[in-house]
Amino acid sequence: MKKGDFRGKRGFTFVEVALVLAIAGLIFLMVFIALPAVQRVQKDSERQENVSNLLAAIKKYQTNNRGALPVGTGTATYTTGSVTKNSWAGFYKEYLGADFTDPTGNNYTLNVVNCGNTTGGVCEPTKDVENKTFPNGYTIYLVIGASCDGSTVIGTENPRKVAATYKLEGAGAFCNHT
Repeated sequence: MKKGDFRGKRGFTFVEVALVLAIAGLIFLMVFIALPAVQRVQKDSERQENVSNLLAAIKKYQTNNRGALPVGTGTATYTTGSVTKNSWAGFYKEYLGADFTDPTGNNYTLNVVNCGNTTGGVCEPTKDVENKTFPNGYTIYLVIGASCDGSTVIGTENPRKVAATYKLEGAGAFCNHT
C-alpha cells in the first residue's frame, strides 16, 4: 500500500463516537425507566377487569338465587375442600374458581364486610384501602350495602348492592359496584 491511498478518507472522531454512544445510552435508559411503568399500568388494568368480572359473577349468583347474596362476612379464598354452597367461600369456588388470580399468579382473597353506613357516607371498613401497601395479600374488599363514588366506597340503603375495592400497584384504589 502506498502512503497516499488513505487521503480524503476520514474515520469518525472520538467526539462523534462518544456522542452516538451517549444518545444510544439515553435511549436505553428511557426504555428501562418507562418499561416498568407500562407493565404496572397493564397489570392494574387487568386487576380492574378482574374486579369487574367478580362483580359480574356476583350478579350471576344473585340471578340464580332470587337476588340474594352469599351468606356471612369475613375472608374467602379459593379452596378445593368442601364449603357451604351459599357462603362466600362457596361462591368463590363455584363462580370464580382456581383461575381467579392476580396478574402475578396469586389467588385473590375476598374480604367481605358490611358497610354499616346507609346515609351515603364513607364505609368505615374501607376508609384506608387507598393507603394500604400493595399487594396487601391480594385482597379485594367486598362491601355489602355500598356503591362507589370514584375510588371511595359509600353506603347505600340497598342491602343487595355490593361495592368492590382493590389497592392498585400504580397509585390509589379502584372501586366498582353492582
